Amino acid sequence: MTARAPFGSLRRRLGAKAIPAPNSAMEQPSPQAPRGRWSPRTWLTASAFRLYAFLSARRRQLLPLTTRAANIVDSRLIVAPAGAALLLLMDRQLAKGSRLGRLLALTASTTLAAAAQVHLAASRKPSALRAVRLLNLIFRGNVRARAGVGAQAYFTTLALCSAYDRIVREVPRPETIDSFAINFAVGVAHMYRGNLPVAAHFLTAASGDGNALRKLGAVHALAGDHVQAAACFKASVARDPRSVMAHQNYAGGYDPSTYTPSAWELEHAGELLIYDNLIQLGENFYHQGRYDDTFRSYQAALDHQDSLAAKWSIPDALIARIAGVSSIFDPALPVRLLGYEWVTLIGHVGFIDCHLRMAALGMLPRANYVLLAPASKVVNQPFLRLFDQHVTIIEDPALVDDLLPYQRLVGDQFIAVRGKDGIAEPWAHAASRAQVAWAEQQRLPIVKVPSELMQTATARLRAAGVTADWFVAMHIREGGYHGDGPGTTRQHRSANVGDYLDAIAAITARGGAVVRLGDRSMTPLRGMAGVFDYAHSDIKSAEMDLYLCAAARLFVGTTSGLTTAVQALGTPMLLVNCISNDCQFWHERTDFTVRPVYDRRARRYLSLRETYRQPLQALLIDTAVLARHGLEIHPNTAQDITAAVRYKLDCLDGIGRPLREGGPQLDRYRAALSGNPYNFGAALPVPAFLDRLPELLD
Repeated sequence: MTARAPFGSLRRRLGAKAIPAPNSAMEQPSPQAPRGRWSPRTWLTASAFRLYAFLSARRRQLLPLTTRAANIVDSRLIVAPAGAALLLLMDRQLAKGSRLGRLLALTASTTLAAAAQVHLAASRKPSALRAVRLLNLIFRGNVRARAGVGAQAYFTTLALCSAYDRIVREVPRPETIDSFAINFAVGVAHMYRGNLPVAAHFLTAASGDGNALRKLGAVHALAGDHVQAAACFKASVARDPRSVMAHQNYAGGYDPSTYTPSAWELEHAGELLIYDNLIQLGENFYHQGRYDDTFRSYQAALDHQDSLAAKWSIPDALIARIAGVSSIFDPALPVRLLGYEWVTLIGHVGFIDCHLRMAALGMLPRANYVLLAPASKVVNQPFLRLFDQHVTIIEDPALVDDLLPYQRLVGDQFIAVRGKDGIAEPWAHAASRAQVAWAEQQRLPIVKVPSELMQTATARLRAAGVTADWFVAMHIREGGYHGDGPGTTRQHRSANVGDYLDAIAAITARGGAVVRLGDRSMTPLRGMAGVFDYAHSDIKSAEMDLYLCAAARLFVGTTSGLTTAVQALGTPMLLVNCISNDCQFWHERTDFTVRPVYDRRARRYLSLRETYRQPLQALLIDTAVLARHGLEIHPNTAQDITAAVRYKLDCLDGIGRPLREGGPQLDRYRAALSGNPYNFGAALPVPAFLDRLPELLD
């Protein structure tokens, strides 16, 4: 089956016979790709990729260990005098042509390669890139010759850091390379930069490995040649049957090593995996800040999903098993599956609320929304249970695994919904439209925390010493939970606790308490009157998390997953230090400030109109990408945060004039966002912040 090619037809550009299609039952590389044959070196490299995938699936659990390891590597090798002394000694010995020099060179290349991998495991891409830059400087001859451990580590790490432009500059055209790792890395880089014929050349050379076959299939899928794509995917599954496990979002944390595929899934693996790989391509483009490529890939995936649904359906026996565990299942309605990526993070559970709002407003079809939620994946059971009268929740691991393959036919994800003209609509944009409509119709929240839980949790909080008549729940994101704090390219999503101290004092001065939310990776708040550091307390639990989000007079947060959970409960919100490459679907009881984007070249802040439109907005996901465009993100000041807190409390007390009551400033704000009016849902900015930075409304 062949779909319209979003990136042009690869076969048309290369000729129909330019790229050999693997036989669906192929066990060995095709004759046209002799360099893909197995060897000990190829096996070791492929094993390294599998180990990286295994560790990536467990990244959050391993973060404390990998972060400590990364700190040791930096302090004792990369920036330490001992590291420099070792390199100087190696340079002198190499100049003499000594055996010691060669041994030191091998040690240095291996050590720097290992250092890069440690930093990657700790999500520190800038540090990983620094290590490979040293590799490139020291072993430039090897890199140019595409040979040796240093060259393999250089190209592999660049690929894992998504530094595809650098790889493409290094290897701009097809050439013969006798290294699986380098062929794979270079092929992937050209694929993500749209150089599909060049990508096919290198991935064909590496196609003795199942991972390379998957990427070669992805190249064909991007080119719209689904026949060749399916053949590559089928061949990759023949090498590793468990790799057929369905993929819909990285947040699922899929572990193929424990998965047993069905006969139907294996038989039709090639055709089914087209959906998975287009979805995965879209995800990767999204994290690279490439808006058009992202949503073209998603639309192609959704088009393919429709074609699969026209060909197959969920078996009646599985439908009966779903109905057997649900009191709300309606056999007259179709099934839509929500994979377990919807329950692995607190914010993703909040996404369920937005999805239901879209369905209630007619933006999504009336259906049985069936949520795959094995207990081992659910981040907060009490929060999830609020939705059990609105979605069918499947907890049985066996039934979850049996339903998982059918995501390709009827699965919903939270990145994109069907669009037009070959480009999907971002799911967050659709959710924002729904939030605005919900507010205009004055609808109430869909879910409510049970009164029994509220009473029990209130008693626990009072027993812990919080006896004020009201409290503010405060979440100051620091990045420890996700491993994207200092030293990463996502650290702009986190904040400095010190900038919030005056705001905390403003709350306690009015008689309220501050309950600090979060996890134990956060900076402790000790010895502050009126502050309860719940994140480090012994009463922390899933039930208390839910209670604090629902019972707070005000939630102070930022653009984080917890905010999405809080908005589902209808709690008033003040969000500061906000930045997002996507729409934010905030309710009408929300006020916010953004992190301004500074243009170093023009020496000025960008306006909201400039910042929140494509393609620039998509770049906000990654500070390294922004830096290449001469842009940097500045945090809110302590004064900004304090003024925002006072404004919000005044509004809640009925002594302040909310911006939403109208006036010239609101008119100017709406004019500034006229090109993207749904970007912040039904929320509005804090007036004092706009006063301080009038250029935001220019």
